[in-house]
Amino acid sequence: MKLTRRSALGGALAAGLAGRFAGPALAQSRGFVDSVGRQIVVPATVARVMPAGPPASVLLYTLAPDVLVGWVPQPQPNTKSYLLPAARDLPVLPRLTGRGETLDAERVKALKPDLIVDFGSVGANYVTLAEKVKIATGIPYALIDGKPDKLAASLRLTADMLGRKARGEALAAYAEKTLRELDAVLMRVPVDKRPHVFVARGPDGLQSAVKGSGLTEIVERAGAINVAQATPGRTLGRGGTIDAPPAELSAWKPDLIVALDKAAFDAMRKTMPNTRTLLAPALPFGWLGEPPTSVNCLMGLRWLTAAFYPDQAKIDLPAATREFHRLFYDLEPGDAELKALLEHTL
Repeated sequence: MKLTRRSALGGALAAGLAGRFAGPALAQSRGFVDSVGRQIVVPATVARVMPAGPPASVLLYTLAPDVLVGWVPQPQPNTKSYLLPAARDLPVLPRLTGRGETLDAERVKALKPDLIVDFGSVGANYVTLAEKVKIATGIPYALIDGKPDKLAASLRLTADMLGRKARGEALAAYAEKTLRELDAVLMRVPVDKRPHVFVARGPDGLQSAVKGSGLTEIVERAGAINVAQATPGRTLGRGGTIDAPPAELSAWKPDLIVALDKAAFDAMRKTMPNTRTLLAPALPFGWLGEPPTSVNCLMGLRWLTAAFYPDQAKIDLPAATREFHRLFYDLEPGDAELKALLEHTL
């Protein structure tokens, strides 16, 4: 894995300064409006930031790894070679956004963050949580929209809060270009010519979700038709999740199966041997999720564009993968790492 020039310079700066591109403090504090209209006041120089959950961990790592105080959750051992050395072994932090989690305000305050960032859904329950944590800890808490079509604005807003406007602009421009190029392809492909897709996960590959769920959001944004259906009388799981018996999956007649994990990929090749099955890359973060709805989905959109519409898109996937890792993760995968990353993807 080759470090980029920006990451090498950033590491040198981080050794002596808090903030790679932060300028001198010109005021005692700065004010912002987060994605749901809440007023956020942060110090002139933001040196320590706590992610509220997994998507925020990825967002902060890509924008300013030197201010990240820890991970939610801790990166798996096989992901670490894809991360900057200084960030690989940061401590694991309490998750603030998990269902049933109990807020430990004293532990949060002991981390001494200048700011807490939550990234992803901005529904009413997350607004309530943000206010609860802010009141209990006295730490500003920004809620940032993670929807794919909001990514460019969210990257710019978060980067501005962190004092990294140039960095945010570079990543936001990439997000805009990715969506613009995808939409240009979709304009040339009629809806009835787009692939019908089953999104598979779990040990038997039969776990999926219906249209509009977070699990299938990126596949649907890439123009695919999600075949998983909510039939009358069926009880859906959290977030629209569904268990599809093999006979039902066969009846849906997907053109393509996209597996989110290796177990699902292997299972689907046995259950549906005559249906093309692709494996979503997952290092260091899943291209289609895990964590869901973060900047890692931008590479997922490029991959799906290449897989769904090869004649119209003509994307060089290895080159696109190197570009994304170089820009977002500050590390460019070598030939062996790239081969492992892209196995079973086309």
